[in-house]
Amino acid sequence: MKHLSTRKKQIIALFVFSVLISAAAIIHGIFFDMDFNQIERLTFEGFIFTLLVFFPTLIFMEWLFEWNNNDKMKTLEQKIEKLEKALGNTRKKK
Repeated sequence: MKHLSTRKKQIIALFVFSVLISAAAIIHGIFFDMDFNQIERLTFEGFIFTLLVFFPTLIFMEWLFEWNNNDKMKTLEQKIEKLEKALGNTRKKK
């Protein structure tokens, strides 16, 4: 099996989580509404629609919360580059 990148692993994990949350959201609605006549909401089409709502929402949330991490990573990469340049210059002098 081909090695998956971190981003692909995140997308797969979010998709699986979306599938589980979609089913849970429908079941939650049925049990807490206490109206068992609406059990038809637990159809394949309803499940797919709920999944199509949750999956993009999770992707958006992941993207939103990753802003801070991306900023920190850029800062750390710049510091590493500076250190590598400084280290490279001292090695050349010796």
